[in-house]
Amino acid sequence: MFYEDRVASFSDLTRRLRVLDQDGGIRLIGGSGRGKFLAFVTRSGSKYTVMTYTMGRTGTPTKRLQTLELEGFDVMKRTLKTLIKGRLQAWVY
Repeated sequence: MFYEDRVASFSDLTRRLRVLDQDGGIRLIGGSGRGKFLAFVTRSGSKYTVMTYTMGRTGTPTKRLQTLELEGFDVMKRTLKTLIKGRLQAWVY
C-alpha cells in the first residue's frame, strides 16, 4: 500500500525532515514557471540525499539533473530554501 501525506508549510516540512524514516522520503516541486523540477529527498542517518529531475508534461520525472549528498539537518534546510520558489508543493511518503 502506498501512503503519501501533503505538507502544508515550510515549518511542517522541516519538522518532518527531522524525523524522516530510513524507508521514507519527501517529494517536492521546485523552481517556477517553465523551470519547474521534481526533487526527492531521502535520509540515511545524519546524511540527506536530494535528487532533482526535469518534470515531464504529466508531472513525472524525466532526466536527472543533479544529486546532492548533504551532511546534517541545517545544511538540508538551507538547501531546501533555495529549491522552493513560491508556494510549497511537497508530499511525504
